[in-house]
This record gives sequence, C-alpha cells and structure tokens, in this order.
Amino acid sequence: MKGFVKIIDSIENYICIFTFTVMLVLTFINVVSRFGLHMSLSFTEEIVTGLFVLASLAGSSIAIRKEAHLGLDFFTSFLPKQGQELFMIISTVFAMGFCMMLLYYGVGMVIQEYTSKQVSATMQWPEWIYGLTVPVGSALLILRYIITLKIQIFKLAGKGEKTA
Repeated sequence: MKGFVKIIDSIENYICIFTFTVMLVLTFINVVSRFGLHMSLSFTEEIVTGLFVLASLAGSSIAIRKEAHLGLDFFTSFLPKQGQELFMIISTVFAMGFCMMLLYYGVGMVIQEYTSKQVSATMQWPEWIYGLTVPVGSALLILRYIITLKIQIFKLAGKGEKTA
C-alpha cells in the first residue's frame, strides 16, 4: 500500500508543478504581449482556465494528505477523542461521496461534450479535452480520500497507523 500511496503523492505533486508552471509561463507571455505588443493572446486564457481546474483539484488532494483543509472544530472539540475521530471518518465519507458525484457528473459532461462535438471558443479544440480535468481531478481526490479513510479507521481501531 505504501508504494501505491507514494505513486499518488507523486502524481499530485507533478500535476501541480506542471499546471502551475504552464499557467505561469502562459500568463506571463500574455501580459508581456498585451503591454509590450498591444495585443492579447486570448488562447492563453482558455488553457490557463482549464489548467486552473486541474490544479485546484490536485491541490485539494495534497491538502487532504497534509491535513491542511480548513475545518470547523468548534463543536467537535467538545467530543471525546474517539468521538472526534469518528466524526472525521463520517466527514471523510461525505467528502468522498461528493467527489464521487463530481466524478459521475464530470464523466457525463465529457461524454456530452464529446458526442456533441463542442469546440472551445478561441482555439477550436474539442471541449472534452478541457472537461477531462474534472473527472481526472475527482478521481485523484477519491483515491486520496480512500487512503485517508483507511488511516482514520486504523487510528479509531487503536492500531495507530499514521500512514497508509
């Protein structure tokens, strides 16, 4: 399982590195072009927007790994330790359910875009290419929640496993 977790960690990291690098370069080129050449490269906005969705979902997955998601613990802080751990498991199951819905509807969106042969406004690329960012990011989140859920269940059971 640890090898699988390391692969998921690497995928998350590389997606974020790649997307942020490409977004930075394209945005920089667009700004230089806009102010230096007085012409906007509108295709960059299209690509950056698509990559932003993927970067957000991959970044959310990293935040889950690092336990850096914002949480409201005002009410759960009154619970005993085991109650808090149980509440975290319930919260993870609900979050995973949301990601499964996102995956389901994301796949439906991609299929609809593919069958209707929609193209993007500026570059005339197939719209499903941009749409793929939703199911790919959702699948990554689901895998991360499965890993997290396993850790949480072991922790609640008293086996104290810190990592998957």
